Amino acid sequence: MRFMCITKGLLAIVFSITFSNAYAGEDYICTIERVYRADAEAGTIYDAYQKQYLGKTFTVERTSGVMTGALKNSHVTAPQVIDYGSTDNSYKVVTTMRKEQGAGAGSSISALNISEYETTTKKPFVFMSGADVFIGKYVHF
Repeated sequence: MRFMCITKGLLAIVFSITFSNAYAGEDYICTIERVYRADAEAGTIYDAYQKQYLGKTFTVERTSGVMTGALKNSHVTAPQVIDYGSTDNSYKVVTTMRKEQGAGAGSSISALNISEYETTTKKPFVFMSGADVFIGKYVHF
């Protein structure tokens, strides 16, 4: 009887560790490979963006859609996961902020699209924030 209690306890521990590791594997780490700005693809500001973002990384918590690192999407308002993605569809997150929710400077919108359905290990993403677009690859971690 005591052996069964110990076995059940060990199984519970192993299951919880396995489940938490599998869950952690669902988050994303993204590397920025290209940067585009609607107002220009050359000049001092564009060059500063290239230097600031190219090769940098950010993470995405899959359940909440929160991005941290080189790019962020939850400064004031919380992101909304529109689609968790599948073998047929992209993972999608949208963050909006109305003028009255921010510092009064204006409204904003950002959108993240991660090609979850791709069969490669490194999969493409695109993130649009205002008039800036960031493109790169991601992996699960």
